[in-house]
Amino acid sequence: MKVFFHKYSYNIVKNLVNQFAISLFGAMLSMVTTASGNTGFAISVSIFAIVFYLFLVYITTWEIGAKDRVSVDVGKMEYRPHTGLLIALVSNIPNFLIAILYFVSSLFPDTSKVAGTINFLSGIFSMIFQGMYTGLLMSIRFSSGLYLINMWWAFFVIIIPGLVTSWIAYYTGFKNFRMIAPLFDKKNQTRK
Repeated sequence: MKVFFHKYSYNIVKNLVNQFAISLFGAMLSMVTTASGNTGFAISVSIFAIVFYLFLVYITTWEIGAKDRVSVDVGKMEYRPHTGLLIALVSNIPNFLIAILYFVSSLFPDTSKVAGTINFLSGIFSMIFQGMYTGLLMSIRFSSGLYLINMWWAFFVIIIPGLVTSWIAYYTGFKNFRMIAPLFDKKNQTRK
């Protein structure tokens, strides 16, 4: 495990910084669009911020997989297919902590001032670290009248796309398969 942290600590911190930056971007967009009252627009903007975040996760983790392929080919390391997922799990520790705090505090928000305060602070920290999902969480409303942001399980669910994207990106990077590059590859475009 020490080798893992030594080798990938830069990438883990880079993922955290990317997440924080996109989260602030997404939170600002979400606040403006949800304040306008247009739910469809708020959801669309939130989905854009989420896709942009997942794109950054994909690009950074793809590069890690491609670099690891070289190390495996020359015999410096052995292939570990779950490296991308492990990097994402460590990068998402703040998100897991927020989700756990929100879950535990949501059990007692009306009976304890401390739990209510923790619940409120968990929501604030969620906007700081998971702001790209804020528009989605604040706009989707259930028949019971509660919004998705009031559901404790939503804070666990929003972690999954980043984990899956990182896992797939590492694998495709290791196999040198480019999912996004063909869209921007100028060699494949024909001149008229």
